[in-house]
Amino acid sequence: MLRKTRSFILYPEYFDKKLSKKEGRKVSRSKAVEECNLSKIAYACKYLELDYTIEKDKRYSKNWLKSDGRIIVKPEGITNKTELIRRVTNVARKLKKVGKPTQKKTKSKPKQLKK
Repeated sequence: MLRKTRSFILYPEYFDKKLSKKEGRKVSRSKAVEECNLSKIAYACKYLELDYTIEKDKRYSKNWLKSDGRIIVKPEGITNKTELIRRVTNVARKLKKVGKPTQKKTKSKPKQLKK
């Protein structure tokens, strides 16, 4: 008989700063991510070199009206879901800072026309 590989399911609601614990947030508000979506979680999983699949048609049961989908992660070397959530949170929080590049505005002098 073939043994099923273990996998963990991650929803964006686990990391969303706007939600309360009753609405499904799994991390503390100080470590939560603003405007969390599937793409941020997928990028964090890719950065951590985890094997994952995205299911956009699935919904989180506590927030089924507004849910975007879920990510199924097949972790290697991660023993429990709490550790996985902690690692993904650390990477996703850094994305908030990296996602908004600062552009320096320089005033350039108009070019002189040659006659």
